Amino acid sequence: MGRTLTSTRTPAGHAGHAGNTAQTGRAGREAGRVLRRASPVALALAAATALAGCSADAEETRDYAVPAALCGAPVPAGLLTPFLPPGSKISVEDTAPVEGARRCNVSVDGELALVASRERWKQDEDLTKVAFAHAKLEVDESEGSGAYLYSGSGAVGRTKGCVDPAFPGQGLFTALQVYAPDRSDAKAMKGLITAYTRSVEKGGECAGG
Repeated sequence: MGRTLTSTRTPAGHAGHAGNTAQTGRAGREAGRVLRRASPVALALAAATALAGCSADAEETRDYAVPAALCGAPVPAGLLTPFLPPGSKISVEDTAPVEGARRCNVSVDGELALVASRERWKQDEDLTKVAFAHAKLEVDESEGSGAYLYSGSGAVGRTKGCVDPAFPGQGLFTALQVYAPDRSDAKAMKGLITAYTRSVEKGGECAGG
């Protein structure tokens, strides 16, 4: 249609309309050529995005076995995994920093990733006070669920029935702190502190275990 308009005489009154129509036709053809040229670029970008996704998955590879327990308290590996970074080697250091307390340092490739502990506090101690004693529990962003207080990077829990005559008036509390970067997950933390605390309640440190 563009060629026909160009070769046919057009009354003066319609010249502007014809010119605009021709320009529109040329613009349409130019746009089509641009889109055709852009298609390979778009495909390349899509491929690059897919490869980036694959690279991210590769970076999450863990060449180590996720611990089946924290300080002797069994926990499902699926609940612990979100807080452990990729790497080739994992180590767990079990210590007793003070009497009545137990602390496990979980490290990946020599870098501290997570700390699990249990410690004695006054039996009816406020969980917020216990939480403030643990740097990685972001109290300002924490959520409560009765016996637990947790955020994406840490949690504390109050056990039931864990009394010891050697520590009169004191109860046993659990705590988790995540040191690995970019591992914050409040929902996963709630699941882990719940499982860890219940596991501790079944252990030898609890009279009802």
